Amino acid sequence: MKIYVIGKPIKHSMSPIIHNYWLRKYSKSHVYEKKEVCKDSLKKIIEQIKTKKIVGVNVTIPYKKDFYNLLENLSSNAKNSKAVNTLYLKNDNVYGENTDGIGYCKALKQEMNYEVKDKNILVLGSGGASFGIISELINRKASKIIVSNRTKIKCNQLIENFRNNKTKFEKMEWQKIEPSREIDLIINTTSVGMKENEQINIDTKNLEKNTIFSDIIYSPKKTRTMKSFEEKGFLTQNGLGMLIFQAAEAFRLWFGINLTKQDINEAKRICETTY
Repeated sequence: MKIYVIGKPIKHSMSPIIHNYWLRKYSKSHVYEKKEVCKDSLKKIIEQIKTKKIVGVNVTIPYKKDFYNLLENLSSNAKNSKAVNTLYLKNDNVYGENTDGIGYCKALKQEMNYEVKDKNILVLGSGGASFGIISELINRKASKIIVSNRTKIKCNQLIENFRNNKTKFEKMEWQKIEPSREIDLIINTTSVGMKENEQINIDTKNLEKNTIFSDIIYSPKKTRTMKSFEEKGFLTQNGLGMLIFQAAEAFRLWFGINLTKQDINEAKRICETTY
């Protein structure tokens, strides 16, 4: 049986490398493939999962919010983030989950030995990935989340979405990203940096040296913004770990298998030799 990662475009995805390795390791006869689809095909995909013609799907740009609107059965993370990146069958019903935040926080813990509880966090971007990550930051009791985005209306919509919880929210102007010394972690959820000449202008003069700059981009391995932070003595992290850990959570939902630390590290090594 097939499992797909779907989106448009989809050529860039490394998910098949990760999942097909685990499928072989655990002697599954399934095959994981990329599939570029149009918006009018999304309902058909839900029906194929329900009728067990396919096991499930991962969802990437631009359909995460579309599946949120199409599915009746949603996890709390999917509801809070208003985005779905994993579909799976449970009790003959198709469920939607968002594993982005879980994957991000698990990678942060393993790679940086870092917990977000009681931390002040600057999130750059207000797209689908930021919703998923912020949902989990709240679950893990971050103290304050400051959001900066090029489009003010999207920034306001994101903050309004998460308004009714104990985590404090603030805004920061995109044109003047100047975080104070209270910031413990900066997360880039935008696509700025995927092109070689792109960089986010962040004034670091007030930051403590133990502040971490974390980028969910994994190709290139180091964005220009990451390199800039490293040159100033800060620790950085790219998005490969998040990609692998969110994939591991999807694998658990499909097969009931909790992957080991060794499984995670092996998949990471394979990816690192591929790109």
